Amino acid sequence: MIDNITLLNTLEQLLQKYHPSLLRKMNKGLTDDDVEAFGPKCEITVTDELYDLFMWRNGITPATMDSIDQLIIFPTGRPISLAEAADNFDLLSVTKHLFESNYFPLFAGDNGNFLLIDLDSASPTFKTISLFAPQESGNAAPITIYDTFATLLETVIACYKQGAFRIKDGALEVDSDMHYRIAGNLNPNSQYWQYM
Repeated sequence: MIDNITLLNTLEQLLQKYHPSLLRKMNKGLTDDDVEAFGPKCEITVTDELYDLFMWRNGITPATMDSIDQLIIFPTGRPISLAEAADNFDLLSVTKHLFESNYFPLFAGDNGNFLLIDLDSASPTFKTISLFAPQESGNAAPITIYDTFATLLETVIACYKQGAFRIKDGALEVDSDMHYRIAGNLNPNSQYWQYM
């Protein structure tokens, strides 16, 4: 199994090749101390996945004229900073109780959609990635979409390499059939690909 750091570096190489304008907008990564400080602040367990993602890059700084399609690496995949993730966690989980507090946002999409990681070591979906998309799914409960953080990255990498994801005029275009086939094969335990 390939480690997250190697996969993130491969993703960065692909973004440099296919979407350099997005890569330039991404913030530099945080230090391990910066990431660790968010654990007690948000009352969450900081896993290797959080360290790896936010030490690699800390979200994106969009320009006001950027559309969501110009800011996403993959569907529901706009990189968010750790501070933005913590703010969304506080608002959506702690304040509004829209999802359980074991879920923490990693990426954002449009219409209030988020990709969440399950941080509860006692949960049967520990470290899986779930989609919180109440408007899209008609269900307020998060639904598993990637078996692990690593398979999320493997899916995105495969989609770029096989042409399911293309950048046209600075925006992501998706071959949905190919994307679903690749993602379903790499994430056989996730509910999303079984129902969509």
